[in-house]
Amino acid sequence: FFRDILGETTEPLTLALIVVVTVIVMSVLTVEGGALFVENGLVRGGLAFILIADVIAGTIANFSKGTNDFYAKRSLNRWIFIVVHVHPLVIAWLLRFSLKEAWILWGYVILAAVVVNLCMGKAYQRILAASLTSIGLLLVLVIYKDLPTVMIVMALFFVLKLVFSFCVDHERGIRDDS
Repeated sequence: FFRDILGETTEPLTLALIVVVTVIVMSVLTVEGGALFVENGLVRGGLAFILIADVIAGTIANFSKGTNDFYAKRSLNRWIFIVVHVHPLVIAWLLRFSLKEAWILWGYVILAAVVVNLCMGKAYQRILAASLTSIGLLLVLVIYKDLPTVMIVMALFFVLKLVFSFCVDHERGIRDDS
């Protein structure tokens, strides 16, 4: 199970940074909007908290050499990883927010992730991913502007996690010039 998250090998510093960043962000979100988790009960609030922590941790983990190398060798696993990321939809439902914004975000991110993933090994993949990530971050700031900070931060990290952090092969570099 952990190979799908951290790859076959993980440096202790990498693991430490994933934990530290996740704890910092989740601590700020708890202070800023912890009532959201409590108001929705132990099960709904707890599951939302865990899923948001997964988005945060995954954003950092997907930049790691271990995770990058694991998915670079497994094209099918990469596609499965993209498809199973329904976090914004589930979190919005758990915290009782409108699903409209979540569907828009999810649709954009999945489409952008598919486009970037299809460009694996191309010279322009990284700049394409950066461009689509930037548009996605702007989209979050526009469609999530009236939502609590917890939802905005989750959405920002979700865009970064899937479109740039995961779908770009950060270690292999350019494989061809086409």
